[in-house]
Amino acid sequence: MKVINTLKKAVEELEKEKKFIFLIPEVRTNFVFAKKDFQDILDVAGVEGRITIVNKRPCASGKIKFGASDHLARLLLAIKKYAPEYLSAINFKFDQKILKAVKRVAKKRKLKIGVIDRRLEPKRIQKEEKMSIPWKVDYLYKKYKKIPQIFYETAGWGKEPLFVVLGKTPEEVFLIIKDILKNL
Repeated sequence: MKVINTLKKAVEELEKEKKFIFLIPEVRTNFVFAKKDFQDILDVAGVEGRITIVNKRPCASGKIKFGASDHLARLLLAIKKYAPEYLSAINFKFDQKILKAVKRVAKKRKLKIGVIDRRLEPKRIQKEEKMSIPWKVDYLYKKYKKIPQIFYETAGWGKEPLFVVLGKTPEEVFLIIKDILKNL
């Protein structure tokens, strides 16, 4: 229950940040936290139904539960190979204004921002279900020799460009998001 309660507290803090609605992408946001010894997506807690916008405020559309996220859970599993310290992640909208805010925060925190160029993704990977995430993680590691704590992907065919922030805990991720919001 510690994983669930820790993530729940961070999501509740995020819901208090009115400006977060400007970071919610069309695909909506998820926020996840994995058990220390996670092995599959059922060991990763997330927001059931994602975080959306209700009455001009960010709002978790469902409960925090294990197995609620597929995409970010699979991302953490792939990242574990190179950076097992990252147990939490959030995805959010990419645009040039947000990029400027992220760059200011990354500079202040001395973090490198990773970029995944989706145009370089092999066609065979694009066509096969659930193969993009391992390719993206391997691409980041090969390009940066580590997994950057903040990264984004460019638009791909039918894919919305998104940022991802990683952290050891949901609190760490939330504090980075809070910094980004202050810089918008």
